[in-house]
Amino acid sequence: MKKTIYLLIALFLINSVSFTQTISKGKVPKEVKKTFAADYSKAVKPAWSMSDENYQVEFLVNGVKNSVTYDKSGKWLEKKMSISSVKVPKEIKATVSKEFAGFRSSDAEQITKPDNVLQYHLVIKKGKEAYDVYLSAAGEILKKEPKSESQTSNKK
Repeated sequence: MKKTIYLLIALFLINSVSFTQTISKGKVPKEVKKTFAADYSKAVKPAWSMSDENYQVEFLVNGVKNSVTYDKSGKWLEKKMSISSVKVPKEIKATVSKEFAGFRSSDAEQITKPDNVLQYHLVIKKGKEAYDVYLSAAGEILKKEPKSESQTSNKK
């Protein structure tokens, strides 16, 4: 019994450390805020969070949802921008049609890394089955992860 309790406590502590935590703008390092302000002067409704040692900000630009992840020195690590299904490249659409016949895309993001590697993230669904799919700009599947029902029903 004691072993089970200790195991549950250990799992809870490990999981709580790996989740993103919402933080106030005042807790964001000056360098990170300075880089963000310089790069996104037209950002609206920035909301900050922290995961591990990195800072993420979600915001709107011209009504489009964006997010950027920074390290503590202000260097950006990843940029994400929501895109409509119309703007998903034909190579991505072809792969999804072939590999996930009958699935529909509900959310799409364009992801840019510092080395200018472009990726796409799609949430695809068919009935109760749903996946997070990451693809290269050429349409190659990089990663596919199943989504639980709670993740899909909580998504806007």
